[in-house]
Amino acid sequence: MKRSAAGLAAILAMTAGVAAAEPLDLVVCAVDDRSGSAADTGIESLNALHMVLDPVNAAGGINGQDIRIVEYDSKTDPQLAANFGTRCAEDDNALLIIGGSPSAVANSLVTVANQNKIPLWILAAASPELTDDAQYQFRFGPKVTQDSIAVADALAAQGIKKVGIINNSVPFGISGAASAIEALEPKGIEITTQQTYDVAATDVSPQIINLMQSEPEVVLVYPYPADGARVIRTIRQMGMTQPVIMPRVGAMKAFRELAADAGNGVMIPSSVDPSREDVEKFFDEYAEKFGELALSPSPAQGHDAGMLLTQVLKDAAVQEKIQAGDLQGARDAIVEATGRLGNFNGLQGQKDVAYNFAAGHHGPPDTGFFVFIEVAGNGKELVGADISKLAK
Repeated sequence: MKRSAAGLAAILAMTAGVAAAEPLDLVVCAVDDRSGSAADTGIESLNALHMVLDPVNAAGGINGQDIRIVEYDSKTDPQLAANFGTRCAEDDNALLIIGGSPSAVANSLVTVANQNKIPLWILAAASPELTDDAQYQFRFGPKVTQDSIAVADALAAQGIKKVGIINNSVPFGISGAASAIEALEPKGIEITTQQTYDVAATDVSPQIINLMQSEPEVVLVYPYPADGARVIRTIRQMGMTQPVIMPRVGAMKAFRELAADAGNGVMIPSSVDPSREDVEKFFDEYAEKFGELALSPSPAQGHDAGMLLTQVLKDAAVQEKIQAGDLQGARDAIVEATGRLGNFNGLQGQKDVAYNFAAGHHGPPDTGFFVFIEVAGNGKELVGADISKLAK
């Protein structure tokens, strides 16, 4: 059958258009808290992400393309985070979003990710439900329920029978306290009291008095950095000598600086094991680039996300969509590749304990992921903790 000249021209034009499709830029958005209450987590994880990706770019990138990080400071503002997430999806044409701390910010990004069908890799946010029934979101940091499991196991092993809990009024504090109760009670550990204070309160002495009168053997605190420092100072000023465990926040630089000598001895279940040689080497390299840093989980999370990202972007199925200029296809391929490639050993966890994204969108396992560290040197250091001190 003969074709008209116009028809042939149309076919040739269409064919040329397909052949001339431009590959997608390797754009990744980093949306995280870098000037709000969780600024340490955002700054440290972004620095570590650059430590992984900058050498990749210097060596020629991936298939000759640099990985470009577009940075946004969510300032602990969920609405601002949502606006930035939407900008990443619609204006920046990002392949994925990395960040999401604290939990309120992460929740808003989860909504954006699923509405726009863009992958979201959550780093530090702790709220348990963030990866429930997940579609486009994945999480590198442990859930607060996993911190609580580690605490309950340690307390039970030391024969502790009575624990007092104090928490702030934001999602981390509320979910932390609830998960602690859920983990402790099956171990036969009595909750002597559970006190909640407003995160902006300047005086927490009424709650500390109630805590003190309940006579716990150990105190468990779920705060943010500034209010956590107020809590620990008030605990010590009022003469309480019981061991204090402060999941996550106890490791943050902002808390340690504000608490100063009052923070000495605060114990933290940590996903970063200071006895690992590769962890020590990484933190030495971090210190050379960005200044001395205690063994916070945040840089390890940024590092591990960067390591998986390079593998995912090299993946043949992902590259096929990138080279074809198919943005949604590339995003969907990244979701699939994250699960397929996401069983790997990172800097978080005890030695030889792997992430397992293949089993779900939450990578850290329930066991083998935590060690205990404690604050020392008037807040300047984090060192391995002797949990036998809990029983003294």
